[in-house]
Amino acid sequence: MSLDFMPPEAELLTEAASIAVTRHIKREPVLTPLAQQAIQTAYVSQGGGSPILLLHGFDSSLLEFRALLPLLAVQHEVWAVDLLGSGFTERLPHLAMNPTTIRQHLYATWQQLIHRPIVLVGASLGAAVAIDFALTYPECVSRLVLIDSVGFSGSFPVGQWLFPPIDY
Repeated sequence: MSLDFMPPEAELLTEAASIAVTRHIKREPVLTPLAQQAIQTAYVSQGGGSPILLLHGFDSSLLEFRALLPLLAVQHEVWAVDLLGSGFTERLPHLAMNPTTIRQHLYATWQQLIHRPIVLVGASLGAAVAIDFALTYPECVSRLVLIDSVGFSGSFPVGQWLFPPIDY
């Protein structure tokens, strides 16, 4: 793989679905109100048609959807995005990891990359992000799908303890 942002361990992947999705990961600089610099945001987009956005769970990445993504892409434009500070999306050391920053980054990503109503699918922590996003930006979400959802309790205290390489 020639993606310069990928860790060297990506070369050790053996599962075909993981390798296939990893080869399609892109990173875009996304401007947000959170920082003066753009945040390098990892995503995969496949297919065509009505858009679906997949959000992974805690301590995960867009690779969580490696088997589902190509199946949905047969009939839909499918996006899998790494949440702020997760997976292959940049984590700025001065930026707090909490529901507000995650939501603001996701909204900026949606504005820049998709910018039309989506079916929003979230798994675990991604489902909590999806609920928060849909309540804040209902015009962006046509449907909401929750998988093993957890909810935000107003803060994300575990996030303060994540540091490299654990936060990757």
